[in-house]
Amino acid sequence: MQQHLRLKIILQILFLLTIGLNVSAGELPSIYRVAFDIGAQFYDYQNYQGIPYFHGGLDLCAPAGTEVFMPIAGRVTVNDYQIVALRNPHQFKYLRRPYLPNEKSNTRYLEVSIVDEKGNNWMFRHIAPSSVPAGMFSAASSGAIVPAGSKIGEVGRWIQPVLPEKRMYNHIHLEILSPDGTFLNPTQFVSTVKDYYPPVIHNVYAARHGSNEATYLDNNNRTLSGNIDLIIGVNDRMNRTAWQQSVYSAAWSLDRMNSVSSTTNCLPEREVFRFDKLPFVGERVQLSTTIYRDSIRADSHAVMADGANGPRFFLVNLTSGTSSEGYSPNNHLDTTQLPNGRYRLNISVRDSAGNLRQKSVEFQIKN
Repeated sequence: MQQHLRLKIILQILFLLTIGLNVSAGELPSIYRVAFDIGAQFYDYQNYQGIPYFHGGLDLCAPAGTEVFMPIAGRVTVNDYQIVALRNPHQFKYLRRPYLPNEKSNTRYLEVSIVDEKGNNWMFRHIAPSSVPAGMFSAASSGAIVPAGSKIGEVGRWIQPVLPEKRMYNHIHLEILSPDGTFLNPTQFVSTVKDYYPPVIHNVYAARHGSNEATYLDNNNRTLSGNIDLIIGVNDRMNRTAWQQSVYSAAWSLDRMNSVSSTTNCLPEREVFRFDKLPFVGERVQLSTTIYRDSIRADSHAVMADGANGPRFFLVNLTSGTSSEGYSPNNHLDTTQLPNGRYRLNISVRDSAGNLRQKSVEFQIKN
């Protein structure tokens, strides 16, 4: 019995030493001690109440009442929060105030925030107010460092599903800000289930730059001229769930078709984005209507992005810029800089697990 007890103590000490090290994704202690699914991804476009913004965090879906644990050690704050979101002027920001034990929350949820030794701020939102342990409030008051593995609270109860799933969207929103305010992708730190499903490219569109008027390129017989935006309709899913997400990375290239069997690469592959982090600091509305489109009108049919209650569907602007050169609403493809003739557009998109989907469409340029 004593030998068994000594072994147990040694294993606990080794565990505590391990969680204090600098670790990468999959090596951190679990946030949940039950199986969980991923809802919305860090890089998803969202437009609740018609206000476009980047999601900025990872939704870890588990039943209401599931215990939530700190994956890292750090200094803790417990906040009540409200979101201020407007379309005009375009903004999305948080108003926070310290939350004290036995207070009444302004919302049904709280944010428990942990700043780790590197200065990264881990924000866990949608915590049920009554579930936060007394020790969290004590540490928030004293500034004491709370060890990894400590209980934060429990998953709050959501009030509606996100289609096409019919179950309630009970989840914790995990957001990680670096010391300079950059949004980091939580999947770099948190292990998720294996994903075998590649994204889906539903349609490819060419929109007149500065306009929502567009045409489908999928039937390979379109003629383009002037300044255009190349747009794709995409979504993705993971194993075990039907929730729809956007894509982690996107790239494209353009070939000049000289004959049936001969092509010349006239625009080499350019990476539109790779969302290890969001390409800005500050409010999450930045670039949300540049990298993504809210809607277009393709051949007289309205095509709407859905980043709200689902099923989620995303319109990605391939000509918004690149991960190396940055982004601007003024970016576009100027077809007048290319010789008239036939071209093939090659598109590649990946999810955060690396699953690849490719698609090519052909069109004519005539200016």
